[in-house]
Order: sequence, then structure tokens, then C-alpha cells
Amino acid sequence: MKNNKLEFNIIIALNILRDIIEIFSGPFLTAYFIKTSAESIVDLSIFNIFSYFILLVCSVFVGYIIKNRFKIASYRLGIIFNFIYILSIILLNDQIMHYLWLVAILYGISTSFYYMPFNFFLTKKIQNEDRTAMEVRKKFLSTITNILIPIFLGSMITITNYRFTALIILAISFIQIILSFMLKPIEKTHNSFNIKDTIKKIKTDVNAMRVIVLAFLSGLTLSSGALITINTILIYNVMKSDLNLGLIVSITSIFQVIVAYLYKKRYNKKNDKLLVLVLGIVPIIVLSIYLIFRNNITSVLYYVIFNIIINLLSMIHTIKLFNVINKPTFNNSQIEFLSYREVWLNFGRMTGFLLLLLVGLCYNYTLLFVLTIILTISLIVFGGILKNIDKND
Repeated sequence: MKNNKLEFNIIIALNILRDIIEIFSGPFLTAYFIKTSAESIVDLSIFNIFSYFILLVCSVFVGYIIKNRFKIASYRLGIIFNFIYILSIILLNDQIMHYLWLVAILYGISTSFYYMPFNFFLTKKIQNEDRTAMEVRKKFLSTITNILIPIFLGSMITITNYRFTALIILAISFIQIILSFMLKPIEKTHNSFNIKDTIKKIKTDVNAMRVIVLAFLSGLTLSSGALITINTILIYNVMKSDLNLGLIVSITSIFQVIVAYLYKKRYNKKNDKLLVLVLGIVPIIVLSIYLIFRNNITSVLYYVIFNIIINLLSMIHTIKLFNVINKPTFNNSQIEFLSYREVWLNFGRMTGFLLLLLVGLCYNYTLLFVLTIILTISLIVFGGILKNIDKND
């Protein structure tokens, strides 16, 4: 990591800029859907189902492309497609609901071309013994970004409008394109893309199979899943404005960075099995309190605590994921492993949003809480599986 400090810092900078874009296209795009569409849950579900179907298909295609070459080029292409995706939001403006399919395709393509090469960078350029420190540092800087940017974006949207704020995000995306040209090429290989053999290897490795199951569960819950969207809908209905949404997201991020620091300080080398199990259980307890004593205060507390737990679980999950992928068993098939995992991750996302679509079509708010309970319970299963993967495997 020391020998590649400049490149590492560029990757971190690219990741931070991507975080800013994701904040815009995450909670604030969700809020935009809520304000623009009377059937926001249905529209959000259709958009995400379409996006993640494209992402599922592209994940294998991109894996095939970057197996031996074009890793940096594919990553750069993902950034360029993201630029086009944001530009489409600006140009379509209030007509976006009529072109959900187009925006969803652009998002799916840009995300697959971006994250597949990015995840490969992390497996190749970071040693296992440096992974916890690197992941905490990346998460720390991302969380700082998440503290400042939501307030800024919320203020900008409130003072101006969503379209003008999108122009700022477009400029950030352009900076990403420039920075991507500063990355060093990754050495070409001459191995064939063979996902079938990789699947066989995964099936013979207990921890690798756990990673695949966790990918599906992560798609339901942690990683841009339906549960995250539901929580944004619930909190926006309480906050009522983009500025208030930005404030609560920023406050939540402050607690997230504190908890991430405490985790690094206490669990950098120690076993974290009990902690992971507890993290899987706490959300259902907090959700129960919210459902029993439903008011603005419990809504905010639920949102804050839930996102702190999700953030920490996600960080621990990422550390263990790349440690498993870096095992000698998968030394020549990391691309295939990541592609296969992406398939299950996006299948989980599609499943969650299909359930959310059914809730939206039923026009029953009670069913929304039922789905929230079901998805939150799946976090217990997630924690139970995650704790059985040794952090130092």
C-alpha cells in the first residue's frame, strides 16, 4: 500500500466523489420520486427492478471483458456512463417518470462497469493484513462526506431546485472522468474467463458459499436494497423537506464515523463474532419500538440507529468478503468470483423491489410495515452467517 500511495489516494478520491453522486441519486432521488409521483412506491420499484436486472446481466458481461484486459478502460467507461445518466436526469426533468426504462438502463450499465473493476482494484492492490485499516479509512472519509454533503445537497435543492443541483453533480462526475486517467494500467493476463469452474470452487469452500448467500441477503437489506429505500420513504414522510432529510442523514453519518472508529480501535485484530450477531438482532428490536410507539421521535431514532447498524455491518462484511476472495483458491478466478457474487447481489435487490412493487400495487401502507419487518428479520440471518466467517481467513 505504501508503494502505491498516490494511486491509492486517487482511488479513495474517486470513491468519495462516487459517494457524493450516490447520495444525490440515493435518498434525494427517492425524495424526488415521492414529490413527483403519486405512485412513488410503484415507480421506485419499477426503476430499481429494471436497473438491477440490467446490472445482473452486465455483471457477467463486464467480468468477461475485464478478465485479461480493459480493467481501467471499463472502470472509466462506468464513470462516463454515470455522467450520461446524470445528464439524462437533467434533460428529462419532470418527464423522468415517462422514461424510467432509459434512466434505469443507464444506471445499470454505469454501475456494473464502475464497481466490477473497482472491486478488483481492492482485491489486487490491498493486502489482507492492510484490509481492515484501509476499509476503515475509506469508510471514515466516506462518512465525513456523508456528514457534509447531505446538508449541502438538501440546502441546494431547497433554495434552487433538483435540476440545478444535478448540474453540480454532473460537474463532479466530470472530475471523476479526469481523475480516472491518472490510474496505472493493471498488468494483462492470459487466463480464460471460466465462471463454471469458479462456481465449482465456491461450492467446495464453506466461507465462499457463505459469501454468496450474504450477497443475496445484502441485496435485500444492506446494499441499495428495498429496506434502505423503505427507510428513506418513512423518514422523508416525517422530515417533509429535502433540507430536513439532509440534516438527518448528516447527523446519522456523524454517529456512523464514531462507531466505525470504535470498531477499528477495539476489533482491528480481535474476534468480532458476538458483535456481528448482536448487530443483526438490534434492528428488529429498534423496529419493534418504532412500531409500538409510532411518532416523529421514534421514527428519527429508528432511522439513525438502523443506519448506524447497517453501516457497521456493511464495513465488516466488506472486510471479510475481500479476505475470502483473496484466498489462494481463487487467485486466478477473482473476476469470476466477483461476477458470480454480483449476480446474487442483484438478484437479492430485484427480489426486494419486486416485493415492494406488490406492496405499492396494493395501495396498503400496513403492508409496507409488514415488508419492513420481514426484511429486517433477514438481517438476523445475515448476522448469523457473517459471524461464522473468520475476519482473518
